[in-house]
Amino acid sequence: MNYLKPKKNHKYLSQMKSVIFTTITAAMLIACETQQNPTVSSAQKNSLNPIKKTSKPSFEPMSLEKYKATYPDLAGLNHGIDKFFDRYINVFGVTIAAMPNTPIPEIIHSAKIYAQLLDDNEDFIPDDLKIYNYHQKDREGRNSLIVLVDTKALDNKWIAFKPGQRFWVPAQALRPGHAGVGHSRDGEMDIAVEELFHKYGKSLQHVYPKDFGLPDNDAGATWSSTLSDAMDQARGINRKIKPVNGKWIYPRNAWYTYDDTSCEWGCQIDEYLWHIWGTNIGYYESLTRAPDRPKYEGKPGGWCDNISGEWKICSKEKLKEVDFASFNLLNNKGYQLPTRIPFGEYGGNRVKYHGYEVDVALDEGIRKFSINRKSSLTLTLKRGNTYYFDQSLENNSGLSFRFSSTKNEDNLDKTEYRNGVLTKGKPGVRGSYIRITIDSNTPEKLYIYCPEEIGMRNDINLLIKD
Repeated sequence: MNYLKPKKNHKYLSQMKSVIFTTITAAMLIACETQQNPTVSSAQKNSLNPIKKTSKPSFEPMSLEKYKATYPDLAGLNHGIDKFFDRYINVFGVTIAAMPNTPIPEIIHSAKIYAQLLDDNEDFIPDDLKIYNYHQKDREGRNSLIVLVDTKALDNKWIAFKPGQRFWVPAQALRPGHAGVGHSRDGEMDIAVEELFHKYGKSLQHVYPKDFGLPDNDAGATWSSTLSDAMDQARGINRKIKPVNGKWIYPRNAWYTYDDTSCEWGCQIDEYLWHIWGTNIGYYESLTRAPDRPKYEGKPGGWCDNISGEWKICSKEKLKEVDFASFNLLNNKGYQLPTRIPFGEYGGNRVKYHGYEVDVALDEGIRKFSINRKSSLTLTLKRGNTYYFDQSLENNSGLSFRFSSTKNEDNLDKTEYRNGVLTKGKPGVRGSYIRITIDSNTPEKLYIYCPEEIGMRNDINLLIKD
């Protein structure tokens, strides 16, 4: 997709899919890997075969030692993964692994997005038995790994580590800045939603190839899936058409016109599935701007305007009118697909671990802390739960986010509340945070203050509930 995330080298993947990938490009682009001839018919709802026992995600970021002890049957964890990653979260059999400087709230945020993709109604039971089993039966761990990386150099290094390639190559990778904690709520496109949906989309392709499959065009496959037929109609061209003079040539009435020529037919299907799903659930229509753009640049329909050169449908109603084939696939064929926007808030206070992004906002010339882009809010914390407040953003430099049991507008005579509190790093440095675990002795109200700046206003209150 043509916005601020790095472009994908789809042509390289097409050429190299039969060998072990040794570059980060291949690791990031496994979404373009193709599917063999389908043998499974369209799915019906799995209500007749409910999932009876699953492990409710806690979203606890664990060390590898604790993670392996907690999930001893998971594959792919004994091949040097600890050389690159030091925090792990499990979501219904899927491992989310993060490098040492990754902000903890970004790890939790990514894990909660994927949890909601698997469990749309948040009842802690995955919606689709076949999708769930697809992850559980992956004995090598190849299709059950999501990673958050610190730098492009480390990205290249971990994927080139030969002892782990067999297990790690298909991992979905998120780079710094991809996991936007609280961004979707603020109208800003969250790249993590797209990248993690691509991971989910691969499971659809494998489990339901007749409708969602990705025919191996390069290997000479001639069959089509419902999805690929719909995409050909949306593009106005089929798999036989190639770029001309380095450009895709689309008919004027096409509504899906992705112009990246390195994204060949199979890759185009992956991007098309993302577009129709994001449109169908109302995500596109809700966004006001592209990633990393300031709020003042946002406007209603801003995201749709941003991608109009690639995708020309912005609402579910328009999708039904213009692209009924895809609308029918998503809504009328009995699949239990996610229907709600995954904001990364899965489970609310019913789960144990939570993460928030702290920034410093300017309000009428006075600096104030903000949490997930809000500088005035009351946040409810539950006893027994743990909360991370990330201070990685540069605006936090020199300004410590601290708790107090007393309210004092000018920060004078503040007494810091420290029970169950841990700090790491320096504000403004990637990976720094303050963490609090709420226990039976935590007062019913906590307040935020900054010890370095007397008079810094804060309109954030923390309510403690049982």
